[in-house]
Amino acid sequence: MRWLQILGLGARAGRDTALMGLAARLPAAVLSQLLGTSISCATDWTVVAGNTRPGYAAEVARRHPT
Repeated sequence: MRWLQILGLGARAGRDTALMGLAARLPAAVLSQLLGTSISCATDWTVVAGNTRPGYAAEVARRHPT
């Protein structure tokens, strides 16, 4: 991150964009485990990302194995 700053490139915007993309696609519990964050932090990210998928587990359970 320091090298990016020396070059005049901010890493925060890219980090936040990547987190927002993950939070939009994954449930908070998975995001929390993946990133090693608290569940409340992961829940906040999913809410901000507009992820309103409380039925994620049910959706995964209905998938047919290929």
